[in-house]
Amino acid sequence: MLNPLIDQIFDLILTKQVWQVHILASELINSGAIKSLDKNPDRDLFKRNFLIMNALYQLQTQLHPQTLLVSALHIELLEKECEYPLIIKTNLKDYYLNWENYDTSAQEVDALLTSFWERVKHADTTVTLTKENYDELTAKWELPTNFTLKELQKRWRQQALKNHPDKPSGCEIKFKKVKGEYEQLKAAAR
Repeated sequence: MLNPLIDQIFDLILTKQVWQVHILASELINSGAIKSLDKNPDRDLFKRNFLIMNALYQLQTQLHPQTLLVSALHIELLEKECEYPLIIKTNLKDYYLNWENYDTSAQEVDALLTSFWERVKHADTTVTLTKENYDELTAKWELPTNFTLKELQKRWRQQALKNHPDKPSGCEIKFKKVKGEYEQLKAAAR
């Protein structure tokens, strides 16, 4: 089924490169594109988010996965397609593209929200590198095995300049990957 919000969402994401679902929802509510969808406030929130995510994933398929990044908390329209392969979380995409999930019961919505907030509450933001990953990253970054923070920061600046999306050879996806690797190496250096 074609989502009626696709055109409005496309128009909105053309005005600003990076969005979050709740900001898109506010804009769509303010424009009158979305009205109340359920008497139960949690189901109303769920249905609104479902419609937005469904439209985004349909739009991503129409445009090209390398052009529109969609995740639960971050939506980004890239100015240029990156040649770096994009990893798409198909379970989330599959969930939102299945219209049967739109009419989820109040109990299921409550369980989903509880599960989400528990994962956020207990999320471990530190990433532990295995010995293999550590060796692989230090070799990739051309760092000695026992590198100093100063050496890492120097390599980070070089990598950031090389991959920054504002550079002609840069790419947003590559830049984010390098930033993640830097954070892992920095945590390992402490």
